[in-house]
Amino acid sequence: MNYFAPQTAAERYAKGRPDVHTYSIDQIGSFLQLGNKLDRVLDIACGTGLSTKALLSIGKNVYGTDISLEMLHYAPCKDIIHYALSPAEKQPFNDHFFDLITVSSGVHWFDIDKFLPEACRLLKSRSYLVLYENYFDSVIEGAENFKAWCTAVHYQRFPSPPRNKYEWTEEKVRPAGLSYITEWRSSYSIPMTKQQLACYLTTQSNVIAQVEAGKTSYRKVESWLNRELDPFFASAELPRQVRFGNWIKFLQRAE
Repeated sequence: MNYFAPQTAAERYAKGRPDVHTYSIDQIGSFLQLGNKLDRVLDIACGTGLSTKALLSIGKNVYGTDISLEMLHYAPCKDIIHYALSPAEKQPFNDHFFDLITVSSGVHWFDIDKFLPEACRLLKSRSYLVLYENYFDSVIEGAENFKAWCTAVHYQRFPSPPRNKYEWTEEKVRPAGLSYITEWRSSYSIPMTKQQLACYLTTQSNVIAQVEAGKTSYRKVESWLNRELDPFFASAELPRQVRFGNWIKFLQRAE
């Protein structure tokens, strides 16, 4: 099931996802030691385009693809970013077309054994495929009981659907024509109000899965979250620092 294909999920995603991708793109630019912008860069599984927009800082010509037409409807900067409807495993571009490919919070939904050779086909020699994730770390700074609430209450009520697992090693990716270079891990915090956090939590696949299965509605979930989050916020209007984790995997086309 594509949890992000329905119009309701795309609308919720566009409304509730914080724009955190600049953090990762800055990290990627630092690793690549870019002196100038890359000629052509591609963001696969771009969703509503927040991760694609962030690539404008390091790419002259930016492309984004996604399998959900509803998600692409909300994508920004259509006058300067080239968007296309396409599955990750079969992209509509010529061989060796891109200087960089990124995937943000999406590779776990792919058929990875098919995706990696396709990414290799698209990349120029020695260019990079970069996979990254900005994930909710279940931490509000100064709220000691919040992580326990996430584990014992929120994720019990809304368990995560299964994702594709993959062993990211040199031996595993080499047959696809790629080399596994390294992984960076870090964390950061952003200010969020109670309403912003509640809305964000409704954009996660564990909530979307239950809504799209007809077990509840976004309105009911958001109302429940606002009540549940009350103890962790002194005021509905005052933001608190919510922590996100970040990992970035760097893979390079071998030839």
